[in-house]
Amino acid sequence: MPINVKDSQFGAVGDGSKDDAAAIQKAIDFAKTRSANPYAPYLTTVYFPAGYYLVGSPINLTNATGIWLVGDGGSYLNTVILGITGNQPMFDFSGSSYSGCENFTFLPAGNASNSSTIGVQFARTNNGGLNCGIKKCYFQMADNASANGGLGSIGLLNIRSEEFYIHECVIRANAPLILSYTSNIAVIGVNYTASSSYQALLGGTGSMGVTDITGTSLQAIEKRLPAMILLGTNTINFQGYLSRLLSSGSGSNETAILCATYTTNLRVHATIESFSRAVQVLNSALENCDLNLVVANSTTPNTELVDVTNCFVSGLRLSVSQPVSSERNRIVIYHAPVANNTQQAVGSITNSEITCSAVPSNEFIISANLLKRSTNVLFNTLIPFEKRSGRIRQLTNSRVSFGTVGSITSASILQFREARLTNVNNNSGHYRFWIDGTIKAGGYGSGKAASLSFQAQIIVNQRYDGVLDPFSSTVITLDQSSTDPSYLSISGIVANLTFTNNIGSITLLPRVLGNGTGEPVYYEGFVEFQSDFFINDPFPLT
Repeated sequence: MPINVKDSQFGAVGDGSKDDAAAIQKAIDFAKTRSANPYAPYLTTVYFPAGYYLVGSPINLTNATGIWLVGDGGSYLNTVILGITGNQPMFDFSGSSYSGCENFTFLPAGNASNSSTIGVQFARTNNGGLNCGIKKCYFQMADNASANGGLGSIGLLNIRSEEFYIHECVIRANAPLILSYTSNIAVIGVNYTASSSYQALLGGTGSMGVTDITGTSLQAIEKRLPAMILLGTNTINFQGYLSRLLSSGSGSNETAILCATYTTNLRVHATIESFSRAVQVLNSALENCDLNLVVANSTTPNTELVDVTNCFVSGLRLSVSQPVSSERNRIVIYHAPVANNTQQAVGSITNSEITCSAVPSNEFIISANLLKRSTNVLFNTLIPFEKRSGRIRQLTNSRVSFGTVGSITSASILQFREARLTNVNNNSGHYRFWIDGTIKAGGYGSGKAASLSFQAQIIVNQRYDGVLDPFSSTVITLDQSSTDPSYLSISGIVANLTFTNNIGSITLLPRVLGNGTGEPVYYEGFVEFQSDFFINDPFPLT
């Protein structure tokens, strides 16, 4: 039978007026005596009937093994914890293993001077901190910006508690969820050290093990802090919703998920609303992470979506959907300019795949200075391309018309944003292009056809002022075929390169012979190119 906190031997009332902390603690301490076996998880259940339980001090669940707290989670009758614990949590599970809670609502106690600013805390101590969890709980913390060293109110705090889970919860606070590998949290202008009233938390840093978060909604109050702060975490699975309660309120934060240091094996499948920036990684690394995001209703829709400035990114699989068309003109994965845009990116991205078919131009898929520092990266856009071994390659088979025989005109087969920065002196470099394609002519009506398969190369130097040296163009005919050469024959191709308003264009002009006037002529093929400019790489646009 569960231990009932309202049993006469414990004496909890649950009326919202009487401080029930001592009665609840008596029931918890009794449960601890029945849960001494570390290999019998959830051995003892402590039951809280529906009611409002005022707690004037943190409930001490520290160093417990197999203690599971259960409230009433009915549609009309609920178990509510009203906290007046100040900057200490309402429930303190520091050092506990195989323990946790479900079916609770956590609220600070009205306008009390010592109203709780932390909902629930899990942490590692010398005695434990493994295999704990929380499910079907609701947190509604107050807007208290100055609390906890500038973190404000915290919904759920985990300091190195390993193999942890959060299922089917709603957490509303200034900082809804913090997962940290150290008790010393010093990020984004915050200086806070987590503690327990009952146990010393482990010092230093350590692994977080595996954290599983499913069916959970994290909602930040106003614009003060991210919905999820990750500090030194590894192997986190998050499936849920991230948003803000008051996106027009105080503060300037636009980041939903903050990775404050080296982050590995982060798996996020989420809808993000009212935050403009989905993820920011601070001065470290992002390794082997999978982010599947829907981002909508941004308050600042020109903010980059994923900021990896000064970070080394490897093995990233990023997929972003932007259903609101007016929010698409912004960079998906971003590195800030370095030294007033006179130096290339400090960070890099390797062995990754970026997918965002909603971007209106490839210029928005990645910042140009980060593209310069990309290796083995695939970009799935409306016009997909890849960067491998220093070369950028089209991944679509371009089909371009030259008009008809008798009125042939040159046509652009590739346009690209030049790599040279127009506002930086001594930013000269060169381009090299490889073209692999086929020129075709003829139609179904005449039954006549001609084709020419070719490879071409263009190389040119560009000075810092944009002036091009005479370029070198080489065209090699690989194969040539015609059903009726006197009617239709393709004898060659001329390749050219021009620049207009910082957009480069490669054009082709086929040479067509024969008397088949009016027959259509077109090109199909791929272009691969590389450049040697110090700061940026060029983007294939069409």
